[in-house]
Amino acid sequence: MKQIKRIFVVSSLAFLLAGCHLLGNSQKTEVKPPVDVNQPDGTGVIETPPQIVRQTDWHSILSPFISKLVNLSSLDSDNKLILISDIQNRSGDYLASNKIADALHQLMHKQNTFTVVDQQAISQAKQSLGISADDKLVSRGKMIGLAKSMNANYVLFTTIYKVPSESTDTDLAMELLSTKSGEILTRVASKDFPKPSDSNSNAQSKQIGDNQ
Repeated sequence: MKQIKRIFVVSSLAFLLAGCHLLGNSQKTEVKPPVDVNQPDGTGVIETPPQIVRQTDWHSILSPFISKLVNLSSLDSDNKLILISDIQNRSGDYLASNKIADALHQLMHKQNTFTVVDQQAISQAKQSLGISADDKLVSRGKMIGLAKSMNANYVLFTTIYKVPSESTDTDLAMELLSTKSGEILTRVASKDFPKPSDSNSNAQSKQIGDNQ
């Protein structure tokens, strides 16, 4: 009987010690929050601000060319329909040809000498002739052929030799071509317009001469 009691007491002590051990471990266990590996640490990459693209006022640049060419042109036909050709780019730089073409059409629509072929009609004529909409090989012969297909007697052909920058002006030439003969009827170039620096120099020279 004593042996049974001794076994019972030992078993009870063993269960009691095991319970204390588990209780102590549960109290010491700490639950740590998960580490966010994507958390910003202040050393991220700084985005580069967008570059400022220089805007060119083609209306102001082309307006004096249009005025002079129209005033100098003497027409020998009642058909005054004119096709504005694609821009011939000889500058070697990127050229926003569509903006120049839009400016030319808007300026030509304001004058009363020529009737301008619609841009949509030009696009349709190009498709029928197999000319690409973004054709880079612009030539007088190709534009004259396009004008003939649209019964236009004249072509306004523009060549850009140098795009404007902060230090240089635009260098371009504008020509009025005859569709029938292919000859250049009128030509206006940048050299036909005095630069502001040249005007100032001439004014100073004139003032010096007057003073003498």
